[in-house]
Amino acid sequence: MLLAVARQHNCGVYTRMGQIAKTACLLAMMFPASSATPMPWTMPGDFRQRLHISDLVVSGTIEDVSAVGLQRIDRIELNSYVARVRVDRVFQGRAAKEFWFTWYKHYVPAIGGGVVGDGPPTADFRPHQRYLIFLKQEASKWVVAMPVYALEVKLAPMPPSSALRDLSQVLPEQRYEALAEELETAALLVPVPQPGLTGEAATYFPAVFDLLAGCAEPFYRRFLSSPSPELRGAALRWLCLLRSRRMACNTAPTLD
Repeated sequence: MLLAVARQHNCGVYTRMGQIAKTACLLAMMFPASSATPMPWTMPGDFRQRLHISDLVVSGTIEDVSAVGLQRIDRIELNSYVARVRVDRVFQGRAAKEFWFTWYKHYVPAIGGGVVGDGPPTADFRPHQRYLIFLKQEASKWVVAMPVYALEVKLAPMPPSSALRDLSQVLPEQRYEALAEELETAALLVPVPQPGLTGEAATYFPAVFDLLAGCAEPFYRRFLSSPSPELRGAALRWLCLLRSRRMACNTAPTLD
């Protein structure tokens, strides 16, 4: 299912088909048609699907990152890393206050070669940054829920002041609201973008829509007073999408 997002003109709607199609072309080159090996390389079309494919979802600060070496996954050589995270909130599953997990990047040989494609952003965990992290359990270790591509989301340095630490047992709606609050807080801390760019804040807009649907309206309205005309325009397009679909705060998001 592909989430419909706001278009640049006349409050219309377009889907992420272009990006998904490019990723599909890359997959076709990477894997033979006769292969029966599962291919966990397609980005979830909806933010909630990131929860569905994960055994553990936490927020926390990366304390350390170390390179491990090459590892072959589904016949693709990847650079393997481990990161130590200090957990401050648990959204799904059970986790220690601090643990190591494995993540990957594409392997690019020193002379030419490598995987080249126009697809989703790749994972890149950096020390002293706080992230929302999606993980799967493999044997006795934690591994990112999808190889290579970035499911993680950069968050504000600290959780919201009244944040509940463990949300693993709450209702899904409460979990979605808590996740959206984290994303909104991060987006509002992003500096004003350079002229001609919508900036990093706009990258949070689709995820907040997926989590809150019509209840995201106050969040988008916060950006209507931005000094950046591009960011104001991006927020207005999402408001137009809500209006065109008549999505009130109690309306579930529509998926295509």
